[in-house]
Amino acid sequence: MHVATLLPRNLLAHLRIVLGDSHSLSAATDPAELHSMLRVGDADLLVLDPAVRDGELADAVEEIIAGHPSLPVIIYTTLAPASMRLVVRLARLGVQHVVLNRFDDEPRCFLELIERVPAHAVAELMLEELATQLQALPVVLARAIEQLVRSPSRARNSQELATMAGMTLRTLYRHLTPVGLQPRHLIVCARLLRAYTYIRGPGSRLKEVALKLGYADPSQMSEQLRDWTGYAAKDIRRLLAPEEFVRLLAEHLRRADAEEEEDEVEPV
Repeated sequence: MHVATLLPRNLLAHLRIVLGDSHSLSAATDPAELHSMLRVGDADLLVLDPAVRDGELADAVEEIIAGHPSLPVIIYTTLAPASMRLVVRLARLGVQHVVLNRFDDEPRCFLELIERVPAHAVAELMLEELATQLQALPVVLARAIEQLVRSPSRARNSQELATMAGMTLRTLYRHLTPVGLQPRHLIVCARLLRAYTYIRGPGSRLKEVALKLGYADPSQMSEQLRDWTGYAAKDIRRLLAPEEFVRLLAEHLRRADAEEEEDEVEPV
């Protein structure tokens, strides 16, 4: 998981301890830097203190949250009247999770919240589609696939997915093939789920979305979206509700894996 932050030094230092080596972190020093970070990077979670710099950045913070409605947010702040007023203000934007320094930021509990909050709706819908297959896999592999679907930047290729699951690439294929899944298809599927979230956001641009997700050429993302759904990116934005988009991706995932399996069967 990749966490973007806008925090004072003491809270940032504690958050680094909470995340440890399990997750990556990018720290912005002001709203302008945070905005640039979110525009070019694929963050899974935003952790911020609206009271940073005595609340003088509150308007800019509110604007960033409003401009990224699909990005999960945790407010991490200190207990004080001014910060609580800002928390109430951000709650009107739908921010639900608040962690108070020295009260409920014990590392284990804080990390559990961080790992539970990131839940883009389409990612959860896809995991529901894959539930039967995931149940047939070893727990460590099912967990790795869940992390991939929720955080596609965790694995850029099959070898990285195998590493996430703590197994060799050969073992990864040995477990996935019987349940009709292929690593490279899962990776593409996870990227397209995140692409859908971004392209439906206000003011999104296909080029920026593609670069954010690691595509060297934006046309590659557009072609994959069309191949997997039958719709152009601009039409996906207008016509496909989350449930329908996930259904089309799931159908293509199963169809592609079935066709690949048939291609591997030698003629009698």
